[in-house]
Amino acid sequence: MEPCGARSRREIVNYPALPPRPRMRFRFEMDGEVYSKNKESFKRLLAKHGLRWRGSLDRPFWASSTERVTAVFDRDEERDLLRSAALVWESAGKSRLLEDLKAWAWEAGAKAVEDRSPSAEDVTDEVEQALRYWDIVWKPNEDWLKAQGRPRAWIEADVKRWKQRRQERRRELVGQATD
Repeated sequence: MEPCGARSRREIVNYPALPPRPRMRFRFEMDGEVYSKNKESFKRLLAKHGLRWRGSLDRPFWASSTERVTAVFDRDEERDLLRSAALVWESAGKSRLLEDLKAWAWEAGAKAVEDRSPSAEDVTDEVEQALRYWDIVWKPNEDWLKAQGRPRAWIEADVKRWKQRRQERRRELVGQATD
């Protein structure tokens, strides 16, 4: 035993991080019309099991401390129409919510399949990196356009179009990475 003031050589050991626990995922795919007709019962089901809205309009999801449901919507912006919806349930293991979601999907006419691909969160860094490169090429340079004398309304339209295309590109990249 060393006295209090003594210095000793201590070896610092960095242990690797624990590997992430594998998560189960089920995907519920349906036509946009089917989702629109049944979305209130879907939201009531999530609330019944304690899941709360935690997302945004760009990344809709509901979560509790143990489970998560993410939605991916394919919209026709021009006609303001929902083409299709995919709801992805994630958790460390099966739960009562999963069984209720399967029953809800069966009643609604949706297709339920176990999803073994990586989750959107697992590929977020790769998607964000690809979007940064995409932005280098496609993002309008507002200052440069202003300096060239382009009308403000045109610049705003360019930026709006870029944001829409960027969102489409994000969905495409996430889809490619998780398929």
